Amino acid sequence: MKPAVTRAKAYLNVRLQAVRQAMKQLKIEGLLLTTPADLAYLTNFTGDQSIGLLTASDFHLVTDFRFKEQAELEAGWLTISLRNFDMAEALAKAITTAKISRVGFEANFTTFGQVDALDRATKEAIKKTKGAKEVEFVPLQDVMVNIRKIKDDTEIDLIRKSVAIAEESFQAIRDSIKPGESENHLAGLLILEMRSRGAMTSSFEPIVAAGAASSLPHYRPGDALVQRDQPLLFDWGAVYRGYCSDLTRTLMLGRISQKMKEIHKRVLEAQLAAIAFIRPGVTTMQADRVARDVIEKAGYKEQFGHGLGHGIGREIHELPTMRNTGGEEELRPGMVVTVEPGIYVPGEGGVRIEDDVLVTHSGCEVLSSLDKDFESCHIE
Repeated sequence: MKPAVTRAKAYLNVRLQAVRQAMKQLKIEGLLLTTPADLAYLTNFTGDQSIGLLTASDFHLVTDFRFKEQAELEAGWLTISLRNFDMAEALAKAITTAKISRVGFEANFTTFGQVDALDRATKEAIKKTKGAKEVEFVPLQDVMVNIRKIKDDTEIDLIRKSVAIAEESFQAIRDSIKPGESENHLAGLLILEMRSRGAMTSSFEPIVAAGAASSLPHYRPGDALVQRDQPLLFDWGAVYRGYCSDLTRTLMLGRISQKMKEIHKRVLEAQLAAIAFIRPGVTTMQADRVARDVIEKAGYKEQFGHGLGHGIGREIHELPTMRNTGGEEELRPGMVVTVEPGIYVPGEGGVRIEDDVLVTHSGCEVLSSLDKDFESCHIE
């Protein structure tokens, strides 16, 4: 067993400094961390059902007996408090002990019930704690996800490894794909291959969509069998040490219609155009528009209804979001995004091609390397 970690790693200290700077700007003295992704980002602690309280000088982790040893091994430098059944009571004690008066919480990830219970528990704790201050709970919007969208070198290395595992796993099953296998069987094989190569799990339940089902962007694989003369869409990813990858390839089995060949060509053209355009300063909507223009000019405007892509990291869907509506921001070095245009024709099938792309100081780098031209994706 590895020894307990008693000091925060240097890259964690940099992240903690960035969050504490944001806290100063927000005029809060404490920040509640209620999601596993945010906790792990700042501490490397990977347990569940735990909440962190970050202050200017300390980091309290409120967890329970099941995760006590794990917390000591992964992040023994934290101030670890154990709760019994009442999380609010344990958090209230940490807040009053810290003697802070303005505590922020991420409104998107914290329920009204949690805040109400914590407010009541804190008021009770204040009565019993000498020198404790009245506490105001301040709702915040996307503080941590905005900090997390710029990846540091440690994160980029882990995403690279996650991508490599996903690619190796797909290659391991690709040549054995044959008619008569079920979508579920192939999805299970992908998960097995990823875990056997060191993945903690899959980024999401893999999509394996045979034939006409490939026109459903978020299809769930079932008992349908792979058949010849049809498209076969795979969308999958690995989680390696907490970091996700997300890839899509559409294979073509047997004789494929001219229309489906044309769709594959246009999707690949749209994806390559968008990747060539991505660089610092380009906005998310501009990148989406480059790919969308290619697809619309080909006559498939109504068959591309989702955004170009999204950020990835500790979660499979992170900021920034690249789409043609609903907000725009500039891409910056350190962002890792998916680029995944698609064309979907109900009753016939669809094509999506997806890679993971790092925004660099001078342009971008495609982290994934699986072949994606029609010939490479064609299985006789």
